[in-house]
Amino acid sequence: MEEGCHMSLRVIAVAAPDWVAGVKDSRALNSRDPASLFNACRHAAQETRTPSSAWSHSNWAGTRLERRSKVLLMYSLDEMPAFAELLRREQPNLLLLGAMSLCLPGAVACAALARELLGDRVVIVLGGRHASETMYLENPRRRDAEAVRHHPGSPLRLMASGRLAPVFDLVISGDGEHLITALGEAVARAEREGSASLARSVFGQLDGTVPGDWIAGMLDGNTIHTRVSAARPVDYSRCPSPALEFGVAGAFDVFGGRMTAHVFSDTGRGCVYDCAFCSERKSATGGLRDTAHAADRLYRQLSEAVTVISEDHPGRKSSAFVEDSVILGGSPRLVDQLAQRLESAPLDIEFGAQLTIDQILTRRAQLARLARVGLRYVFIGVETLVPEAIGGMSKDLGHKQAPWLARIHQALGLLSEHGIHCGCAILFGLGETQERRLELLDALWSMRRTYGMPEPISANWAVQHPLCGEDGGAGYEYLDWGTPPGPFLDCFHRFGEASVLYPLPHVGAPRLDEVRQVTGILDAMAVPEQPRARLLAK
Repeated sequence: MEEGCHMSLRVIAVAAPDWVAGVKDSRALNSRDPASLFNACRHAAQETRTPSSAWSHSNWAGTRLERRSKVLLMYSLDEMPAFAELLRREQPNLLLLGAMSLCLPGAVACAALARELLGDRVVIVLGGRHASETMYLENPRRRDAEAVRHHPGSPLRLMASGRLAPVFDLVISGDGEHLITALGEAVARAEREGSASLARSVFGQLDGTVPGDWIAGMLDGNTIHTRVSAARPVDYSRCPSPALEFGVAGAFDVFGGRMTAHVFSDTGRGCVYDCAFCSERKSATGGLRDTAHAADRLYRQLSEAVTVISEDHPGRKSSAFVEDSVILGGSPRLVDQLAQRLESAPLDIEFGAQLTIDQILTRRAQLARLARVGLRYVFIGVETLVPEAIGGMSKDLGHKQAPWLARIHQALGLLSEHGIHCGCAILFGLGETQERRLELLDALWSMRRTYGMPEPISANWAVQHPLCGEDGGAGYEYLDWGTPPGPFLDCFHRFGEASVLYPLPHVGAPRLDEVRQVTGILDAMAVPEQPRARLLAK
């Protein structure tokens, strides 16, 4: 038996792969940290310091570095040997799998391997964005099992119908922080009591009073059983930062070699806007919550990042990226509160955040204050040059003041004045023509020559997400890899998110010749001396 198998709780957490094979292109945005998974597991990690908790006697007890070794971020099935090694080393009795929709086949592969190696001695739990978008309440005010709805891509529904082998013991939707802690306690209790069925015992122990807005489900034969929380609020002011519990391993290029933490204000699961194409749209993820203490929470996470980096990386300076869809929901009041905290108690940290074009232009005073206290990088979504050509964007609030392209130029100019660098995301596959795509790339080339930014440029090809049933009638099951092996896969390693099989239903699948042309231009743009005329002729 492996060392540590005597522990009543042995946990590993894995961000499932979203690609069938290959490695991420070095020119695509990349992070070594599974930030969302760390966020979901941070309360459980905190409990390792509570002597009465099973987590304090688990394989997660120990240093940040030791705990990090129990968490794995996977990109493709090429990393399955590393996952198998982790399973053999830790012999987990609780496997936490986090998955976006494109990761479902990868999560299935991971669960199947864990079952093959460990049998029924491990409880396999699927959570993350895919579970949350495919198992949801028809009416959030009605909190009982009868109100639970399943999208065609719901793993529980797929297992019940025989479309998917019963590889997951439990599926959890919604807030995971306290629920993951409770799952660990339940596994340890079931182990001590010698329960004949770990999974059944764990599900039976789940209590709806566990804080958070969540749903837990399991399959019994062909019958789906669900348990719905009472939606007791999570006190995020008492939740630690991911950096405090799991450390910091990466350094974003835009911060000049400083170690970079992922920080959150915990104001919600998604965005304050409701753009139809976005997986973080408000209607699918909910609106802002607990904003009263958001600025204080974000300041504390920045402060903890400085402490952790100084302890774990002596001699290295600190930076952080705020993972809010838009920093503090874009609220001027909250941004002013954060700036005031940083002015009154300065931190030796540079940080970046996400803002929309119109937020940059309408919050000039707040932008100037943040620049003075450490804001050095802003990430924006450009998506398109002609919002009306793709049905409009919820965040396009200033369309009556000036065209979208003009406002992008104004925003870049303003950021440049304050010494703030800018990166951007672009999104194809929204229904635009190839001519529009080339115009967008040409415009970005001009901006780079004028302002020295945006850089990096993160390219994505639109994927239809389940969105709690608001998916335009697509009804995808997501059982197959979004992009099978072949030339599309080779191109898409350059993209953050892309798929052949799951396009927006009104748009249809991408064309290989168009994808190749776009990819070639993006690659050429990375070479500063590349003449623009030659670039666009390719």
